[in-house]
Amino acid sequence: MEHFCKNHPDHKARKKCRHCASYICSECEIDFLGSTYCSPRCLVRALAKGMLALLNIRPKTVTARRASIIHRLKLKSFRFVLDLVYIIILVFMLFVINNMTKELRQLRSERKQTIFSGDMLIPGQPLDAGFAMTGAPDAMVTSNSIDITGEAADSIILSIKVNGRLHAVTIPEDNKFIFQDIKLDNGANEIIVQGLDTHGNAAVLQRMVTFYGKPRLGFLTREFSRGNAKIPHVALTFDGGSGDGAAAEILDYLAEKKLKCTMFVTGAFLKRYPDLAKRMVREGHEVGNHTWSHPHLTTYTKNQKQDTAPGMTREKLQKQLNDTAELFEKITKKKMAPYWRAPYGEHNLEIRQWAAELGYRHVGWTVGNGENLDSHDWVADSTLALYKTPQQVMEKILNFGNGTRQKVNGGIVLMHLDTQRKQQPVHLMIPALVDSLRNRGYQLVKISEMIND
Repeated sequence: MEHFCKNHPDHKARKKCRHCASYICSECEIDFLGSTYCSPRCLVRALAKGMLALLNIRPKTVTARRASIIHRLKLKSFRFVLDLVYIIILVFMLFVINNMTKELRQLRSERKQTIFSGDMLIPGQPLDAGFAMTGAPDAMVTSNSIDITGEAADSIILSIKVNGRLHAVTIPEDNKFIFQDIKLDNGANEIIVQGLDTHGNAAVLQRMVTFYGKPRLGFLTREFSRGNAKIPHVALTFDGGSGDGAAAEILDYLAEKKLKCTMFVTGAFLKRYPDLAKRMVREGHEVGNHTWSHPHLTTYTKNQKQDTAPGMTREKLQKQLNDTAELFEKITKKKMAPYWRAPYGEHNLEIRQWAAELGYRHVGWTVGNGENLDSHDWVADSTLALYKTPQQVMEKILNFGNGTRQKVNGGIVLMHLDTQRKQQPVHLMIPALVDSLRNRGYQLVKISEMIND
């Protein structure tokens, strides 16, 4: 059975606090004399409890011996002296504990300043309740990579390790060196720069510890349906529900055009087509979460409102997302991208908040001025108004935003990896669409690239 940290519900935990017996993750652990505690408060309470137990231990033999001495010497002041010694010991231990608590609080405060304090949602509190700064600016860090520069003799070979993993090796030029795009893990990161001289002598030149935390939930709950409208970039995205009717051919087209896109797949899709998932990863595509069974999350089909569907709970949605992510990692040995797309486009703030607690941001498709970038490639009945031929879909995308300065800048296009069409399947226009967009100066990007632009 899996257990989760009492402070970070989305973090798996193995250890328990020795005092309160709550499960805690590695970020919350406080190690002291071989024991693990969840907070300075629990540590102090445990020490105080142990100290009081120690002071209350008076073996019968010692008590009897002391009583005998007092009786013989008839020194009434003996008990007073002994109790005074106990008081001195108690004051000394309280002083030590107080200093220790101050140091722990300072360490915890430094960690909170570095790690976003809003990366955990407390049930029943406002969305940004975890953010400690009053009136803080609305912002977050979107990249977990850093550059490190320095100076060294040109004869030294330099290497850099992050959490024990070798990142890069370099030789200084004109006594200058740089390590670029150093990826950080969530939580603590130990960065070590080592040098090797011409005589084979190796030494650690610099050791740094830094922390990187998840973005604030307030940002993750915002839907991302369009990138920067000032930048000429477009994202083609593909949903994989239960079928793979067009998947292989779509991947062939993308490979032919040397294009990497973002896919959103369900657990059911992964279970049926594991080889397609492996191919997506192998060819450099980004794979996000589309839930496990593609359920209706809201009441939209019944009353045209995005109210959370009866029976849909935080636990059920998170299980849908977690099960899909676990299967994806089992199949591909890679983690899913931190993005998800709700089935049928049904979602609301509450549902996005539940997903954000797991680190997912919702990605929709671009809508505006009575237009949208939904290809409706799933519509197979040619008598329906939503039905469009491949050529009509391409024109719809290329003409999006005509008459505006933005045009299709930052546009996110929705397509599917399956098709029910026996004639005129929409995916056939992908090569022509890619060429047309590129000829018009647009760059085709993945969602992660668009978010960070």
